[in-house]
Amino acid sequence: MAQKECEKCHEIVDEAKAFCPACGHAFVEEQTRREESGFDKMDSTVQFGQTMYNMMLSDMGLNISKAPDVSEKRIEVLLPAAEPAKPPAIKQDKPKGPSNAKWYILGAVIAVLFFFFVLFAAAAVFIYWSRFR
Repeated sequence: MAQKECEKCHEIVDEAKAFCPACGHAFVEEQTRREESGFDKMDSTVQFGQTMYNMMLSDMGLNISKAPDVSEKRIEVLLPAAEPAKPPAIKQDKPKGPSNAKWYILGAVIAVLFFFFVLFAAAAVFIYWSRFR
């Protein structure tokens, strides 16, 4: 990719970038709007004035009119992340009767035997009808 130099900070930047990542200088001129947008023309659109914006910020406990005190140092104490507490183990009683797996196996064996019985009966009926007709 081609590279270009920022006019303000002389940083080397890709040509595809619209802004310099170092200083924020715009490489492309911004276009100004000539007419109102469809959103601005709508009746239900609410435009916040500066006083409404400040009221909304003050409702949230913020105040942008007062600059932060630079001399005040902000210290944050970071605690190591604690391991989450493990839930107590739940003891499950085993069923006293036969397990369900035994019943499934028994049902499968009975189904296979029934299938072979029906197959044998059908073959016997077919042989009987073909010979004695």
